[in-house]
Amino acid sequence: MYCAPMAPPPSSNTHNRPNRPNDSSGLCAKLVTVNKGRREAVILKLNRPATIGRNPQCDYVISGSCVSAVHCVISAVRSQNGGVIVSCHDFSRNGILLNGHRICKSVVILMHGDKLQLPNSATFTCQHVWKDRIDKIDLFDPTPPPLAKTMSIGKYLVTSQKLGSGSFATVHLALDASRTTRRQVACKTIRKKKGCDMRQVFKEISILNGLEHPNINRIYDTEEDDQFMFIFLQLCTGGDLFTYITTYAERESRLCEAEAKFIMYQILIGLHYLHSQSISHRDLKPENILLYAPGPYPRIVIADFGLARPRAYQETLNVCGTVSYLPPEGILALDQEHLKYTGMPSDCWSSGVILYIMLSGSHPFDNDTIFDSSSDWLSHIQASHCSQVSNNYHRNEARLKAKIIDGDVEFPSHQWNRLPDARRVPADSETNAWSLFSKAMALVASLLVHNYHHRATVNDALQSQWIESELKDLNVTYQNQVMDRYH
Repeated sequence: MYCAPMAPPPSSNTHNRPNRPNDSSGLCAKLVTVNKGRREAVILKLNRPATIGRNPQCDYVISGSCVSAVHCVISAVRSQNGGVIVSCHDFSRNGILLNGHRICKSVVILMHGDKLQLPNSATFTCQHVWKDRIDKIDLFDPTPPPLAKTMSIGKYLVTSQKLGSGSFATVHLALDASRTTRRQVACKTIRKKKGCDMRQVFKEISILNGLEHPNINRIYDTEEDDQFMFIFLQLCTGGDLFTYITTYAERESRLCEAEAKFIMYQILIGLHYLHSQSISHRDLKPENILLYAPGPYPRIVIADFGLARPRAYQETLNVCGTVSYLPPEGILALDQEHLKYTGMPSDCWSSGVILYIMLSGSHPFDNDTIFDSSSDWLSHIQASHCSQVSNNYHRNEARLKAKIIDGDVEFPSHQWNRLPDARRVPADSETNAWSLFSKAMALVASLLVHNYHHRATVNDALQSQWIESELKDLNVTYQNQVMDRYH
């Protein structure tokens, strides 16, 4: 199993060199500086990070005793709303200055116009380069994007930069302006509607206030006024798992087995913590799993606890979640109000669906529509989760529900024996290529058992052969990638 290094090595990809001419395809941001009277720029493209540091192999090389070999890594990834998140991950001894405020061993988002300075060295101005008009949300979107506006909410400065949005809330970048912290946070903003029951919001706050775990989104503070409720949360700069699978991972729109295993291991550890607190998430899906920072083998954070339930061992009539990730008992309870279901087994089913998607690039039950590639399927299912729901998805929803209730989990060979890891297996050893993933398939099958009394629990999954076979490597990577950087 591959274990990602503590700090990424300098990139050998010459496409990111600052002085490379005519290299503007896919450009989404620039870090502009002046060096000996000459204007230079670090070019940023989606999912192609740029390194800054003293090492000659860095994309932008800066000499100086205060500059580390790899001082920081700048990345650009897609956000949930189709925009771009530009982030800076500091790996240095001496930190960086963001708009004059010191940042050490952390990840921050760079907005248009932000000033990034290395200690006693170069200062860069971040310039977001707006995409071509075809990628704009509206014909009259500004070019280039405007400087972010800010609003004071308690001790926080909430910016106009939107990180994500849903049916009930939007998430904005914010800054904790207190003297002792000066950290960036995410601000979840929920509009108070007339006659709207806010008990669900207060329940989410209550649940999050009692949780502290590296794979669970941390709550810092809450504020409210006459119109809005504000929840200030730990900032994650790498986007969400769904976007990672579709745009950041390999072009096959699926993850290699080792990386999927590391992500699944963290999901299970996070769920184990929640279930030990008698809490079920009840809306576990790739969109609600965030990457703490961009890059391979990411630390993941389970987020959006708006549908979470305490005392999750008890049955409930209140079915909630996303149909594609609901278990059979949840689907049945949607249409039959007298039926109950339990949250913990539902979380386990959802994690099985997520694992299937990570490894195959397709959904285990949403396969009635024919697609030419896994990318087509992922685009289809992504549209079904947006506000502009595809008509095709609506037409097939009844069929999808029926397959979840009655269908068997299948592992088509054209998806499961052509995963990226299979390249390590000799071409004439098809049986070995298949057996390479048999332990993963066994775990998926145990999580997608229709009778929830017989479904694998989180403990069962953590003790599965697929996890146990590389548990030592998983623990080492978890220590390096998660625990050593957990604040």
